[in-house]
Formats: sequence, C-alpha cells, structure tokens
Amino acid sequence: MTRPGVAITGVGVVSAAVTGDSAALGAFLAAPAAPAGEALGAGALAALVDPGEARRLSRVCQFTIAAARLALRESGVDPAAGLGLVVGTELGDLASTHAFADGFLERGPGGLSALLFPNTVMNTMVATTAIAVGAREMALTLNAPTVAGELAVARAAAALASGRVPAMLAGGVDELDPVVERELARLGFGAERRGEGAAFVVLEPRAAADARGATVLGEVSAAAWRALPARPWGVGRTRRSPAIAAALEAAAARPGDVGWVYASGSCDSARDRWEEALLGAALGAETPVSTLGRLLGRHAGLGVLRVAAAAWTARSGLLPATDGTTRVERVRPGRGLVHGLARGGTHVALVVGAA
Repeated sequence: MTRPGVAITGVGVVSAAVTGDSAALGAFLAAPAAPAGEALGAGALAALVDPGEARRLSRVCQFTIAAARLALRESGVDPAAGLGLVVGTELGDLASTHAFADGFLERGPGGLSALLFPNTVMNTMVATTAIAVGAREMALTLNAPTVAGELAVARAAAALASGRVPAMLAGGVDELDPVVERELARLGFGAERRGEGAAFVVLEPRAAADARGATVLGEVSAAAWRALPARPWGVGRTRRSPAIAAALEAAAARPGDVGWVYASGSCDSARDRWEEALLGAALGAETPVSTLGRLLGRHAGLGVLRVAAAAWTARSGLLPATDGTTRVERVRPGRGLVHGLARGGTHVALVVGAA
C-alpha cells in the first residue's frame, strides 16, 4: 500500500489507437475511436526506434523502449539521478520464444539461435529498457493476466513511498500472438477483445516533483493489491473487494469520494460481470465506469494507460463512455479509481486524482 504524494510526471503510449505523451493521450480520450486494427503497423513502430536498435531488438522490446522514452522525455527526470523500472506483461516476448523453439523443431540443435535465446525469458523487456534509458535502480518484471499493468504502477508507487528509489518508470506491454488467439478461441475465450501496445508513466514523490518544477499530471493517492477466492483461471462469487477497501482507507477516502472508475472489462462476459458486482458493492451502482478494454482490447499496457487516463479525467472531468463506444460523458473531477480484476482472483485498486 502506498502513502499519499506519488506524482505522475510523464506518460508514454505506443499503440495502434494512440502514440505519444499525455497530450496525445488526452486528445484521444476526448474523442476516442477504435483503431482500424489492433496491431501497430511496422512503419509506425520504425519511426519510434533507431534502425540499429530495431535490427537487434524484438518487436515487443521495441514497444517497451519507445513508450518508456516518451514518458521520460515528458517528465524531464534525469535517470542518472536514480531511476527504477517495473514492467508488467501477460505474455512476455512470446514471438521470440516461438521462433527459438521452431528453430530446434525444424533443424535440431543447429537451428537454435543464440541471438533469440535471451528473449525467451520473461524479463527481456525490462532488461533491454533499463539499458536503453539508463535505469540503474531496482528492475522488476511482473507476469500476471489482466492486471499486470495496474500492478506495475501499484508496485512502483509502493517502492517510491518506501523511499527505496528517487523515481520510478512503470509500464506494461504485450503484443498480439496468433497462437494465443487461436488457443483462447479453442478454450472458449474467443469473445474477449485483445490488443497490443505499451504504456508507461513516470512516478516520483510529489515533493521532489515540486522541487524541480515538474508539471504534475496527476497523483496516485493510494494503491493496494489482494487476492479473491476463485479457481485458477476461474471466476469467483464474492462481491467484497479488500483491495478497494484498503486503497480507500490509505487515501483517507470514502466510497462517495470516488467520482468515476476505469475498470478492466474487455468483453470477457463472466469476468466483466464479476468486476461489475465488486464495484457496485464497494461504490454503488451509480458510479460511472469506463472500460477502455472494450474499445482497445486487453493487454498489459492498457492497465498503465488507464492510470494515465484517470489522471486526465481527474483534471478534465471527462470520461470515455461506459459502453466502449466513442462517446464521452462529463463526470465529477477530482479523485477516481483504477481497478483491475483477473480470472483467478488477483485484483488491484489505485486511487488517482488531479495535481
């Protein structure tokens, strides 16, 4: 759990729907539109990454580095002064893992690639990004379904609140994989909308941000993560959310103080209904809820994007429509909640407000 005073000072997003810093994200949220395709085109990615890096980095690592640099550029944080890194992902660099395994299956030991092997480990994105941006403090990879991005921000905020690091770069990333899509459809999860991309936020203590004259985009007042009873990859029945209760208590907030919610709905009907029940029991049925996953598709980067979006809503009083369409509605500015719930019961709650 975090203590108040964690400032958001930079945002970086790379996706088919929106690419850029907080201004680009705000322009998208003010007039949201579903991308023509969930996958980011090769040309758009090439414009963000140096050709030399592109030759040696996998596609998902290019996503991660590009978004991290966008967030750092906006924040003005100097990595040399001390910067930690947390990256959440559901699948990691699965494309490289497939290619590595296929090489062996097709040609035996001679088909194994020493260049691909490092990318078969889950932390390849955090390692390449730490080198690229000069992050020399703690580096952590979080592998979790649905909530990896939100959890990365929550863990980064907790590290800041503990005084372990001067600043944190927290992000999430995933890429679409045809094998995964085919298997999910075979298992009966084909209706869920999935996407790809990366999103990062720069977090630092509010006092440090003010001292260096940084523009504060928003503030994470509190964060908590818990587990609910449910079978692995299953949906539970409980409607009481200890994560929401803990986050509200840490933020000295009551349920009525929460003006709106960014939830993790993504057309997984059973899980979406479970999350709706949790939010309704904790906050009341009248609290407006936005589910960007229904518009953009679920991936770890979307969890971080929703934290950045919450900071924008706290300032603007605007919230993308609750039904995943392109409508925008006016809500009460101030503090809102970012919530993520995974099958299996892992859930995360962050209280996010304006500067």
